[in-house]
Amino acid sequence: MPIHVVKETIELSAVTTDDTGNAYIHKKIELQGGSVHNLLQTDIFQDAMLTIPADTQPTPPLMEIVISPYPQIPTQMELGEEGPITYERRYASAGDDSVLFKANSEIRPFTFTDFNQFPSKQIASMQKQQFYSNHVYLSVHLSGVNNTTYENLALSFLLVFEDKSASYVTTTMGQIHENHVAMCAELMSNGLIVSTAVLEGNVFPMWRYGGIRPELTVSPTAPGSFFLKLATTDDEDMQTTVEIRNALADSRSMSAYDEAFGNVYPDWFKEVSNEGIISGPVREQWPPIKHADNGNVLML
Repeated sequence: MPIHVVKETIELSAVTTDDTGNAYIHKKIELQGGSVHNLLQTDIFQDAMLTIPADTQPTPPLMEIVISPYPQIPTQMELGEEGPITYERRYASAGDDSVLFKANSEIRPFTFTDFNQFPSKQIASMQKQQFYSNHVYLSVHLSGVNNTTYENLALSFLLVFEDKSASYVTTTMGQIHENHVAMCAELMSNGLIVSTAVLEGNVFPMWRYGGIRPELTVSPTAPGSFFLKLATTDDEDMQTTVEIRNALADSRSMSAYDEAFGNVYPDWFKEVSNEGIISGPVREQWPPIKHADNGNVLML
């Protein structure tokens, strides 16, 4: 599998923000088609200090850098807020599937920038990111004061790829997936905010949130009667499927906070039972298999 290094730069003498205070720069890098590309290493470097107008220095600009198979789409989410300035229309989050690498930072005058990046510098030196598109985009977002010109933008990029040939079907499906993923949501809101009252009895370990363990699990004869209520010296009766299902139903039953979980049977009993018992009775007789003349099984 050949490994090749791509070195690229983005150099502009001046960048002017629009009415919303944003400026977006893209650069496309062509890659070999019909291959799966492994992005092994990524590095970015600021070659020159960005010139910031003196009257806007109290509200320095913010910069985002994204490497992705397709150009990044500005979202409706904010990048930050400082004083009277709201930094709007940021790129998708670093954890989004459309992003291979992301870095951001506040740009201070007369200072070289130490970028905050994802993956981190340690991981970015040995990445294992795969994609199938025959191109990769460098996307830069500069957010600052509206209708302001920032001068002397110079960035360098180092990308190390490992290419492996893949079938036409594999690469086509991969490219379709990446094309769809690139159409990111412009406004994300995920994650569930919960209170202590909601947490009680719904997380592990359950004994911290009320309730007691069934006496079966703490009995001194438990090794001989752990799953079934039998004395250690008694013969084990054959259990019917209905009886086992009833025991599972008991282990699933809801209990008050000061009562045993699972109505004598432990709450984890359902985790170790056979899948067929949980899902229900198995069909007594499956439909016969019909074959075509060439031996393929027909779907009836």
